[in-house]
Amino acid sequence: MINLDLSQSAPFTNIKVTLLLEALTSGQVAASVREFPDCRVKAETREEAITQIQATFLERLKNMEAISWNVPIQTSEVTWKKFAGVFKDDADLAAIMESIRAERTLDDNSEVDPSYYL
Repeated sequence: MINLDLSQSAPFTNIKVTLLLEALTSGQVAASVREFPDCRVKAETREEAITQIQATFLERLKNMEAISWNVPIQTSEVTWKKFAGVFKDDADLAAIMESIRAERTLDDNSEVDPSYYL
């Protein structure tokens, strides 16, 4: 069973939206709210378009409410933790790791193929 924790709605205190203005071929200006693409107006000037879209959006906000939703996510143990320490007592792995460490600390170039470099 999923428990949906819907917090009580709070009145809008501040909401930031982006107004999009578009010059139309007819000479008019279209304005919309990017976050609410269906909130759109057309006007004769840029200033009128801004004023109209602000008024339209504020009117629309009167019918909205914001609800915070804490989405329950079922977590499981982190995958790598299941395998951490699996090889801690493995003698074969210890020998392999020691061999790798020894090769890394060699100061000679015995494994370098000189024909690879110009």
